Amino acid sequence: MGMRSFMLDLSEETEVAIHSAAAPAVPPANPGRLPREIAPGIFWFGCCLEVSEGAKILHNHNSCFLMVGSRATVLIDTAMPFGWKKLKSELAEALNGRPLDYIFPTHPESPHMGNIGPLVTTYPNVRLVGDLRNYHLYFPREQHRFQTMRAGDTLDLGNRRLRFVRAIVHDLPNTLWGYEPDAGVLFVSDAYPYTHDHEANQCVLTSEELPTEIRPEDTSIVIGRALNWARHLDATNIMKELRAFLATHRVDLIAPAHGGVITNPQEITRIFELGLRRARTT
Repeated sequence: MGMRSFMLDLSEETEVAIHSAAAPAVPPANPGRLPREIAPGIFWFGCCLEVSEGAKILHNHNSCFLMVGSRATVLIDTAMPFGWKKLKSELAEALNGRPLDYIFPTHPESPHMGNIGPLVTTYPNVRLVGDLRNYHLYFPREQHRFQTMRAGDTLDLGNRRLRFVRAIVHDLPNTLWGYEPDAGVLFVSDAYPYTHDHEANQCVLTSEELPTEIRPEDTSIVIGRALNWARHLDATNIMKELRAFLATHRVDLIAPAHGGVITNPQEITRIFELGLRRARTT
């Protein structure tokens, strides 16, 4: 396994040119279950958490994602501990006999690092990558696995790469996002959350496959519970920075931890901003 490598020296103009020239990524046909391959070699896993909203029961994703390169593999977030049995079988299916080489927990909260314990037992050579401040308090016996990565670093997986980027929207100081520039996939941790109805197969649908359009109130339910600062802070400048990133990088798919895979980033960015405003006023 390679240690830290650094991202290619791509200017913003080059990124924009790639964004303009490349055909948008389109997830393969919905298999009706997870794991789901959302781009070549990138798989979506997860389990849903029931959320009570008045008398109604909604579902909120606890998603994680696997990138399979020619030389190495990385799991981005780990889902909640109650979903371990499901994750274990889904992960083995997607790896198809390959080892899991890296785990990238976007930040130290249960939906994002809650299955690290059983993962390191199942995959004894796996390493943890990311901003690992305080992880020694959770896993004091696993520090030999730690590989600190900072925004701007890149994890080389062989024929694909995972770039670590500053989390524009976050709840903890050591949150990082991930970006796969070749397929245009942005892994956004707690950003872009939304709930969906408790109905058969909705848990595996992308944003454009849902039977009804995502509304601001679908995002603000989770925003109010996961991003408490949104109740007190005007997010205008945050959204400007987010839109600037989207304008200068190819982003065809957004992969949130607390929502389904987003295939229409510009529209859901608009909805997400309205959800942030709504969370502040409710």
